[in-house]
Amino acid sequence: MDNRVRDRRRAVNRERGRRRAGWFVVIAGVLIALGLFLWLRSSDVFAVKRVTATALEHVSTEEVSNATADARGASLLTLSVKEIEKRLLDLPYVRSAVLHRRFPNTLEVVLQEYEPVACVRATDGSRWLVGDDGRVLEKKNDSALPLLVPESHLEIEAGERLPPVVAKALPVTGALAENGVAGALPEITKITISQGGELTLLLGGPIELRLGDPSDLKQKLKVAATIVQQYLRDGKPLQYVDARVPDRPAVKGK
Repeated sequence: MDNRVRDRRRAVNRERGRRRAGWFVVIAGVLIALGLFLWLRSSDVFAVKRVTATALEHVSTEEVSNATADARGASLLTLSVKEIEKRLLDLPYVRSAVLHRRFPNTLEVVLQEYEPVACVRATDGSRWLVGDDGRVLEKKNDSALPLLVPESHLEIEAGERLPPVVAKALPVTGALAENGVAGALPEITKITISQGGELTLLLGGPIELRLGDPSDLKQKLKVAATIVQQYLRDGKPLQYVDARVPDRPAVKGK
């Protein structure tokens, strides 16, 4: 047999041997890693011993502890954070909830809270704080926030959402806060919402600002505020400003 052919066959056989050995090493590594993972899953090496949470104003430590109770003692490797996040999101003031596994034994809870933007009066007279997207936060009055009074029947529970006709009116609170519009007007005693969703601001005096549907609120309020200020400077009595069509406002004195 030609020496070159013989050497070539030997080289091929050596290469095959190295490949087989390599595969054995890979398979052994996978099996060892799998066994280690299964062992860690069933052991208490990564069992949750500590739950930390971001500093909160409205959500209590007890509420967070109750929502994460199932996590204590569970392995971080097998813990289902989605279920815990859902329980946290059920708390009225929680806008978002994200959980992080911090090995070896800590579960970190990162929450973002709602800030109340308005008070809404229910049909039974109770007052409720609400977030900017219509989430009902708690049964409480805050005289520093705008008071929204729907004319339609309204029952409220913490954690629920306001009906769309009421929720769509909430941007008026942001429009009032911008550019000092609220400060340019007499005290706003309440904001009524008709069954069709039209807004009317009742000012001290009393003066009505009729804004209509919750569109172009910044422009409507700017026009109305300018007219009210002019009447007050001139000492003229004013009954209402109708700014439903801001380019053609209607005014009625007393």
